[in-house]
Amino acid sequence: MAIMTYYLLEHRSNLHDNYRRVFSIAGHDLLLLQHQGTLHLLDNICPHAGYPMTDAQLIGTNLRCPMHGYLFAIDDGACVAAYEGPCRDLPTYRIEYREQEIGVML
Repeated sequence: MAIMTYYLLEHRSNLHDNYRRVFSIAGHDLLLLQHQGTLHLLDNICPHAGYPMTDAQLIGTNLRCPMHGYLFAIDDGACVAAYEGPCRDLPTYRIEYREQEIGVML
């Protein structure tokens, strides 16, 4: 069994709607965003062509990849629209809440 480590991402006082920040932690490129009061932590790399999702447009509750326009649900990473063939879902991560911090176990 792999040993998981807690990584601090942000302090709650810094969060607000439309918050977006990229983290490179333990070999993972992660995108943390807050939409309508809810935090989401997803892979920052599109599984279709490996393009960064840093500047992905938020359309409702979906992220549109800036490269080919694939859409991914921010709550579970499901690929909801693919235009050049099937695509894997965008990996998501469970956020850890510790007092006034938020982080992730990797």
